[in-house]
Amino acid sequence: MKIRWIRGNETIGFNHPHVFFLTGIRGAGKSSFLEFIGMKYLENNHAVFDLFASRDGENLAWLRSPWAEEKRILLLKGDSVDVDCSWPVKPVDSVTLHDFEKFDIIISSSPFYVNLDQEYIYAAKLTDLLYKRLSWRRLIYCIVREAANLYYSRLKISDNQTQAKAEMVYLIRESRHMGLALGLDSLRWHAIDIDIRSLSDYIIFKNMGQMGLSKEMKFLYSFIEPHTFRYLKPNHFVITTKKGGIGFGVFPYHEWHKKEGENILKALGIKVEYGEIPKQSIDKGTFKTVSDAEHAEIIRLYVEENLGFVKIAQRIGRSSRTVSLHVHGHNQAVERSGFCPACKRIGAPYFDKRVSKGYLFTTEQPPLREAII
Repeated sequence: MKIRWIRGNETIGFNHPHVFFLTGIRGAGKSSFLEFIGMKYLENNHAVFDLFASRDGENLAWLRSPWAEEKRILLLKGDSVDVDCSWPVKPVDSVTLHDFEKFDIIISSSPFYVNLDQEYIYAAKLTDLLYKRLSWRRLIYCIVREAANLYYSRLKISDNQTQAKAEMVYLIRESRHMGLALGLDSLRWHAIDIDIRSLSDYIIFKNMGQMGLSKEMKFLYSFIEPHTFRYLKPNHFVITTKKGGIGFGVFPYHEWHKKEGENILKALGIKVEYGEIPKQSIDKGTFKTVSDAEHAEIIRLYVEENLGFVKIAQRIGRSSRTVSLHVHGHNQAVERSGFCPACKRIGAPYFDKRVSKGYLFTTEQPPLREAII
């Protein structure tokens, strides 16, 4: 990467948790620039966490990059999704901070989730996990294509829009304390709040097309001709820094980047199958429905820990009547259909077995009277 500085003269180091914010029209080369920054961090033995990309699996192109031959790669997936490939795959619920130290490139790709809601919820869980990173031996460079996705993911688990925005700003503000470098991009300048843009160490302008620069950035026209921003090639960019530097740059465009219209899954030999989506808990105002995960936990506590309805209710924060209904409902479903739909959706081990306190029975055995609690 080469930069001709018009004002100031800075060196961009890749051993620091910088925040890069890119903006430009579609096809301007924003994603490839974020990947290029990722390669610079990899060169310095740091990790890349590619969190958000387009629905067609754009970020899976890392798997055919030169880095795939020498770096340890982990793919993340959601529940009810089976991924058949030659790389390690792990459910998001099983990811730990140790994985971010063990693997060099971690990819959360949209095709590995049943739908966008599931992807957003799991993205929020992953960022929550990074909040707990109190010490680190290397940086993690997190790529978020279309930065508004990060806001939407926070909104999925937040009470309101204000809280979601505050959590996103907090993540970016505290990122350096977690050893987290960030690469964010956005089609529109104002799609990302000023509180977030102001935290960027480097703002990168790609081809701006007919949009031009926003009002607060039009001062750049005093340094660079306006038409330049409309004709920037995919490997060209204009950069501003938090120290006031302004420059015109070029970076080597890598050929392994996903091509428009390409079936990246087929190209990489990856097969994905989708199952039924696990049901989440829904707040109905006066009560909350029981999620599939909660149902499976009720059954597990009943069988493995030999707990009664009252103690299970205390453990999970539900009423004993709710626990009773789910245990009996589980057994009725197994007797009627041979499996419990809730347990099957979540992949629970007792999905095809009737249960009693401290015991479980196969479907081949005759129905037994429920134990009296």
